[in-house]
Amino acid sequence: MVASIVNEELLEKSKKFFEDKDINNTLDHYRKAIESIDRTKLNNKSQYTEFLQTILLFCRENNLPEQEALVLRALGRTYSLFKNHAKSMKYHYKSLKIQKKLGKKVETAEGLIFLAEDFEVSGNYDKSIESFKEASEIFRDLGKLRNAEDITKEINRLKEFSEEIVEDEYMLKQFHVDNH
Repeated sequence: MVASIVNEELLEKSKKFFEDKDINNTLDHYRKAIESIDRTKLNNKSQYTEFLQTILLFCRENNLPEQEALVLRALGRTYSLFKNHAKSMKYHYKSLKIQKKLGKKVETAEGLIFLAEDFEVSGNYDKSIESFKEASEIFRDLGKLRNAEDITKEINRLKEFSEEIVEDEYMLKQFHVDNH
């Protein structure tokens, strides 16, 4: 119950900031709101995506590409939270396109990590590793070695996991487990 109240309060604060056209605080409070969501008690998912669509329209109408990219990322994160990874990836790609065009390297690397997470959840481990590697390269170029090392750990974890899956599938086929 407490998480739900905190979530609602943060979402309302986010809406108030948007009324004042303070997009950065709007998105900051929105991020905190979705981080406090109790997914087991979430009834009205559309209120989150509709709110973000309103902000997205405002950013586009007022030529605010940096904020637009952040709203697109928030949409991606929201859809990921709601377990709609296809839509999540769609919005992450759109956000990344803008971030790359604007030359926002840190934001691009962060977006690649979110995209990699969606690929992983959808079972596309090769694409996930590819996305993680691209993010790691950007962080290395920026001198953010700790971030790059954290990503390297994720890549190694994914490689091990995907190797286990291949081995398991091989064993299942060898012993015709799927035929029974």
